[in-house]
Amino acid sequence: MTELLLALLVIVVLAGVVVLVLRMRQQSRGKTAPGRVDPLANEPDVYDPHKIGVGDIITYAGIDHVVRGTIVLSEGGMTWREHLLDGSTGRRWLTVEDDEGELEMTLWMRREGTGLTPDGDVILDDKVHRQIERGRATYTAEGTTGTPPSGTVDYADYATADGTGMIAFERWAATQSWEVSTGRSVSRGELTVYHSAPGA
Repeated sequence: MTELLLALLVIVVLAGVVVLVLRMRQQSRGKTAPGRVDPLANEPDVYDPHKIGVGDIITYAGIDHVVRGTIVLSEGGMTWREHLLDGSTGRRWLTVEDDEGELEMTLWMRREGTGLTPDGDVILDDKVHRQIERGRATYTAEGTTGTPPSGTVDYADYATADGTGMIAFERWAATQSWEVSTGRSVSRGELTVYHSAPGA
């Protein structure tokens, strides 16, 4: 009887060893040989616009732009960001904000020599623009922005009746003249973002 139990125990142990060896062989077959690694494999297909920051690369209309600086603005519990993009076709600004839960992104180009001020309706490029928002925000800046590290900015936003034209006025000090920019809305899909820091 003892010999029978001993024989059964040996059979069970041998069966366990065989199963273990087979599993190890299957696992080793599933492993691929080491080789080159895709550097963008961990980049998300859908980026978070609110995580854009200094040093990131943003591709728009087939042109790469470096984020040179970022300004974070706040007013009345609202926060939005302006990023200075530098590319081969010049500099532009990208505004990222949430308006009542809706993501809004706008690309702005500076317009020099317009002589415009945010007083009443404004005519630019043969279009009438009306004021839609005006205020004063506090801000902090990092990287290259052309502004002090912190302060306040007066702003006024204008748009055409059909929403196709936009003008932004900004004044970073009471003694300065108004800076004028024209803008267009962009969708998340129009931009490709490569973050400078892993896990950003």
